[in-house]
Amino acid sequence: MGWTTLPGWTYASDEFFALERDAIFMATWQIVGHVSDIPAPGDYLRFDLLDQSAIVVRDEAGRIGAFHNVCRHRAFRLLDDARGHTPQAIRCRYHGFTYDLDGSLRTVPGEDAFDGIDKRCFGLKSVDLEIWHGFIFIRFGGSGPSVAAQFASVEPQLAPYRLDDLVPYGGAGVTPIAADWKVAIDNNIEGYHIPVAHPGLQRLYGHAYRFEVHPLGVSHAGGALREVPASPWSERHYLRLLPPVDALPEERRRFWGYYSMFPNVAFDVYPDMIDFFQILPVAPGRSMSRWRAYALPDTRREMAAARWLNMRINTQTGREDKHLVEGVQVGLGSLGYGAGPLSGREARVKQFHDLIRAAIPVAAQDVPPSPGDMENANRALNEQAALERSGARSVR
Repeated sequence: MGWTTLPGWTYASDEFFALERDAIFMATWQIVGHVSDIPAPGDYLRFDLLDQSAIVVRDEAGRIGAFHNVCRHRAFRLLDDARGHTPQAIRCRYHGFTYDLDGSLRTVPGEDAFDGIDKRCFGLKSVDLEIWHGFIFIRFGGSGPSVAAQFASVEPQLAPYRLDDLVPYGGAGVTPIAADWKVAIDNNIEGYHIPVAHPGLQRLYGHAYRFEVHPLGVSHAGGALREVPASPWSERHYLRLLPPVDALPEERRRFWGYYSMFPNVAFDVYPDMIDFFQILPVAPGRSMSRWRAYALPDTRREMAAARWLNMRINTQTGREDKHLVEGVQVGLGSLGYGAGPLSGREARVKQFHDLIRAAIPVAAQDVPPSPGDMENANRALNEQAALERSGARSVR
C-alpha cells in the first residue's frame, strides 16, 4: 500500500492530545510576532499555548527577552493583554513583586518579613527565544534545531523580501475552528484541493501551483499568478494595480508562496505583504488560527489598494478553508473512515504525518490502545525505537 494518512482516531483523542502537548508543542518553536511589534522599551507580546503563557518584552537597553508569564512568589499571571506596554517594570497585581524588564526581581514588598530571600534566585524564568529575520520565536522546552537551521534550505528564496524591515500591517486575527489542529494543518499544506474548493485561487494560479518538501520539517508551495480578464473584480483589480517591488526578482513580482515549518507555523509570502499563519491546539477536535500581516513601508496608492484586495481575496479563501476543515473533523468520527490514501501531490501532508509518527509512535497504529493505556503504549514504542537505533549504531 502507498502513502496513508494518520488514523482518524488521532484527531479526537484526549489521551493522544496529552501526548501531543509534551512531545510536539512543548518541544518546538512557536512564532510570537515580529520585532516591529515591540519597538520601544516596555513593549511586550503575550503568547499562550495550552496551559503555558509567556511574555516577550523589550528592555531598557533595547534587548528582547522571553519569560514565563507568572510571578515567582505565588504564581499570579503577570500580564493579561495580548500586547501592550509596561513602563520600566513588570509589577504583580497580587502582592506587588516587581521585576525589571530583563526579568530580574527588583523589589519585594515587606522584604524584611521573608527569611533571607535572595532576589537573585527569584527572577522571572526565561523561555528559549530566537529571532529569525525579525520574527520572534519561543520554545518552552526541547533541544532540536534552531529556526535558522530549519529554514536554511529556503533562505535564498526569502532573502529578497527584506523580512527584517517589515512593519505591522492591519490588526492581528484569531479565529476559532471546530476541528483538530492537525486537520487545519493538513489543509494548509496541500494544494490538491485548490481546483475544487478554491475557485478564486484556481483562477489566479491555473496550473502554476508547485510544491517542495525540505529537511527538518519545512516545505513550501506556490506559483506565479496569471491574468484572467473575466475574473471577479477583486482578483482582476489586484493584478492590475499591484505595482512592481524593485527588490524582488522578476519571477517573484507576481508570485504567491507558502512556507511551513513543523508543527504549526506558516508564512504566506506575497509581493505586497507577508503574514504568519499559526494553528494553535485548544482541545481534541478544536483549535484556533492566529495570524498577523506585515509589509514594507510603501506610500504608493496602488500598493495600498493591492494590499486591501489581497486581504479581500484571502479572507474568502479563509472562509472556504474553515468550512472544509470543520467538515473533515465531522467525517473523521465516521465508522466508514479509518485512514485515507495520500496522493503524490500531498507530499507535504505525508511529511507532516511522518513527523508526528516519529514524535508519537503510537500514531502509526490503526486502532488506539485500550483506554488509559495510551501513554504506556507510546513509551514502550519509544523505548523499542531507541533500542533499534542503538543496535544499528553498534553494528556500524
